[in-house]
Amino acid sequence: MIETSMESILNLLAPGKPLRKGIDRVLEANLGALIFLSSKTEEYLNEGLIQLGFKIDSDFQPEKIYELAKMDGAIILNTEATKILYANVQLNPDRSIPSTETGMRHRTAEKISMQTGDIAIAVSKRRNIVSVFYKWSKNELLPESVLFARLNQEITIAQRYKQSFLEQVEFLNIEETKKKISLSDVTETLSKGLLTIMITKGTDKYMRELGEVSGSAKLEYDEILKSISKIVGSIIMDYHSEDLKYQKAEEAIELFEDIKTEDLVNQFIIAKKIGYDVSSDDELEEKMLTPRGYRILYSTKLPSQAIKNVIETFKTLSSLMEASFEDLTDVSGIGKRRADTIMGLLYRKKKGAEDEDTFKQ
Repeated sequence: MIETSMESILNLLAPGKPLRKGIDRVLEANLGALIFLSSKTEEYLNEGLIQLGFKIDSDFQPEKIYELAKMDGAIILNTEATKILYANVQLNPDRSIPSTETGMRHRTAEKISMQTGDIAIAVSKRRNIVSVFYKWSKNELLPESVLFARLNQEITIAQRYKQSFLEQVEFLNIEETKKKISLSDVTETLSKGLLTIMITKGTDKYMRELGEVSGSAKLEYDEILKSISKIVGSIIMDYHSEDLKYQKAEEAIELFEDIKTEDLVNQFIIAKKIGYDVSSDDELEEKMLTPRGYRILYSTKLPSQAIKNVIETFKTLSSLMEASFEDLTDVSGIGKRRADTIMGLLYRKKKGAEDEDTFKQ
């Protein structure tokens, strides 16, 4: 691996990958193993970090890992886990390096990884646990069935939050035509959208461990993040106290990058993030806002500069909704086809509000 990270390591160990198959066979046989991934064996040999056992120097095969795990010593692979270099190796990390692990294999794996910066994997025979150590990080590999169960559970929760968010967005759509949007309406909507994104991103750790076998769950994950991030970003741009200059709506979410999870349900903190310093529920309810029109325009395939030109021309959604076809074609970057698209969106927005009023009568 040219660039090693925990993500690339987990991908190397994802279900279905050769190294994971080998480890699974060790677990199925109720064996333990200590696997060290390094291409610096000569250097470590000279430093006394390792005492070589048997030289293997053959292509990696899952079956071989199972057979070599029957020996007491460590198995050394190259960093890409495509070659088995040595077996029955003694690892001698610095004893002064602190360790929080209890088992001998886990302590050795933790220390050798800290000392060398290479990957070490400990397979516990007694506890049936696989621990991956990389520098100062540790990650326990969960069985595929457990990973799928947790992933699907989290995706289901994210879908519920997504539905609640979209219902709140629909409420905004109706109220915007009536010019009745309060700061409270906006912060509540953003809270639901940001929570949806946070919960969806929380499944990332399971997605990384499952790798390519995550299948349809990965498609759902990508769909939720892509669609919801764009809507949330455009709401931020619509209602922020300043006209933000992001090229893509989803970029506006960076304003909330440092927010704590528990603060996502705090409307006052969210209000402050979009430029409004309020301290009471009454202020949230009484502060009325006017959208700029970013959300409706970003729902099209119009280029960002054309959207910016429309916003700069009409300033607010209310003014945009009163614009004629000719008014739109006067805007730089808006020809007849784009004007038709915008007029269609504005008509449907007005019609939706009228239908809602009729339903309530």
